Amino acid sequence: MKIAVMYQSLRGGTRRAANAIANSFQSSGATVGIYPVTNIDAQFVLDADLLVIGTWTDGLFGIGAKPAQIGKLNALPDMSQRRASLFVTYEISPTKSLQQFEEWAQERGIDLVHQQGIKVRGPFSKDISGEVADFTQKSMEAITPTDVGLG
Repeated sequence: MKIAVMYQSLRGGTRRAANAIANSFQSSGATVGIYPVTNIDAQFVLDADLLVIGTWTDGLFGIGAKPAQIGKLNALPDMSQRRASLFVTYEISPTKSLQQFEEWAQERGIDLVHQQGIKVRGPFSKDISGEVADFTQKSMEAITPTDVGLG
């Protein structure tokens, strides 16, 4: 399985989360490429079985919170009919940001398999390994055939 992890990061939290996610997928046996959205390997992305796209949450909690710099994500190659998992990093709440990120994916015809917020900053920030493992597991379950003995 080939997985392309693409992210944009302002202060390094989303980059750390993307690296942890990439390492988790690699530990599961996947071939993984990890790229900032401004410097992707287009061929790897086109060949990937799953796209993982991450950004940080910008704006105030409950008022204008949104996925950051969505314009940069619009510059990514056509992803229609491609399977993707999305993540946002956040300080207080990922809810509005995830809703808008899902809308962005739907507008582009992406086959969304999983989305999740990962808390990397702010009060009560913690070790993200549990969230990363959950993200990886749910993404893999959504794209891995469960029928054993076929073929």
